[in-house]
Amino acid sequence: MPKRILITGARRGIGAAIAVGLAADDTELLLHHLAAPDEIAAVAARCRAAGAKVEVLEADLSDAADVVALGERAGAADILVNNAARASDVRLDGLSLHEWQATFAVNVTAPMLLAQAFAPGMRERGWGRIVNVTSATVRLGGPSGPSYVSSKAALVGLTRSLARTLGPDGITVNAVSPGAIKTESEAELAVTRGETDVDIDAITEAAQAIPRRLVPDDLVAAVRFLISAGAGGMTGQVIEVGAGLVYR
Repeated sequence: MPKRILITGARRGIGAAIAVGLAADDTELLLHHLAAPDEIAAVAARCRAAGAKVEVLEADLSDAADVVALGERAGAADILVNNAARASDVRLDGLSLHEWQATFAVNVTAPMLLAQAFAPGMRERGWGRIVNVTSATVRLGGPSGPSYVSSKAALVGLTRSLARTLGPDGITVNAVSPGAIKTESEAELAVTRGETDVDIDAITEAAQAIPRRLVPDDLVAAVRFLISAGAGGMTGQVIEVGAGLVYR
C-alpha cells in the first residue's frame, strides 16, 4: 500500500528535490507551499510523471491556526518531512522580536504542530516516520543570523524529544542537516550579503573535505533511508550532508 507523505516547503530547493526523489517509490505525496501556485504545479507535474499520486496544499506556516488547519486537510500521513524554513540573515544588532518569533514559528512551532497532528494516526497504525530538516549552522555557527541558527538548534532538540516520546509506538524521528546546499534561498541571502555564486562556490569548496558544491538532490538518499523500513532501529539522530564542511 502506498505510503502517504507530507512534505512542507515543496515548491523549490530541497523540498522539491525530496518530493521528486520519492515520487517513484509507490507514494502518495502531499506537497505544501505558500503562495507559489506555478512553482508547486511544476513540481507536482514532475512527481505525477514519476508515478506518484499528488495533492497540493497551501498554508502559512507562520500562522499556528493555519498549520493546524493544514494537518486537518491533509488527514492521515505515514511520513512527515518538515522541510519548510524561514531563512533569516538578520544579525544581532538589527534583530527584532518579530523576526525572532516569526523564524521560530515556521522553523520550530510548525514542525511541532504537524507532528502533534499526525502522531495519533501513526500510533494507531504502529508505524510512522518524521524527518526534520535542520542545518549544519547548528554545529558551525555560520553566516546566518541568530534567529535562524537558534531555531534550527531547537528543531534538533524537538527531534530528540519526539524520538523518545514516540519510539514506543513504532514511530521514528530523525533529522537531516544540510551543509552549504546550492538553493534559490541561499542565492537570495547571498545577494543581501553582497556575494556572488562564484564567491560562495569558492568559499564553500575550500571549507569542505569534498570540494564540490552540493545541490538539493544530494539530500534525497538520506531522507529515503530515514523513512525506510530498514531504518526502523534508528531514531533521535541527525545525519549531516555537508561534504565534510568544517567552517564557512
